[in-house]
Amino acid sequence: MKHYRYVTVLLTILGFIACNPDQENPNRPANDKFEQLPAYFNGEKAHIRASGFNLYKTVVLNGQKDSITISGSDSTAVQDLLKPFSDMDLNKPSLRDEYDTSSLYDPFSGRRSVIYKSKGKQTYPSEITMELDKNGTIQQVNIHAYTRNMVYEYRQDLLYQRDKMVRITTWQKIAFLAPKELEISVMIAPKNRM
Repeated sequence: MKHYRYVTVLLTILGFIACNPDQENPNRPANDKFEQLPAYFNGEKAHIRASGFNLYKTVVLNGQKDSITISGSDSTAVQDLLKPFSDMDLNKPSLRDEYDTSSLYDPFSGRRSVIYKSKGKQTYPSEITMELDKNGTIQQVNIHAYTRNMVYEYRQDLLYQRDKMVRITTWQKIAFLAPKELEISVMIAPKNRM
């Protein structure tokens, strides 16, 4: 019977740790409710340019595919690639109370997932999910946006994995026109050193 009590107490403690509310990030300004994604992606732009990566970009537009290799030191290409992510600023006054925040914490690895979910139907973006390592550095960002009305439907999914890849998928349908789908995949890899 004593083991049952210990197991219950242990599971209760683990449950509280796993459902830990969002811990404050010391790098976040005090008046900001959400993570500073524009500042983070400006830092990532500098990181990609300074690290000497090659960007292997593949674009598929309505089934037609094209590929190119771009130097990571090309500031314009890196700027254009990360612009959709840099534009996601949930700390704008108009979006202040439009998102719910939830956080999941893994006590074993120290990793944390933070989810910002829109309270409304037409808020852009509708959801942002971030994966942070034990040091609080963002390792992955998923952004989902969806808009629909009588004339127009639009979906966009953005994925950023630090030092690995970027994927941007956009689908739109305008009344009486064929739908259009665009997928951009960029693999981020170190330059070959010989």
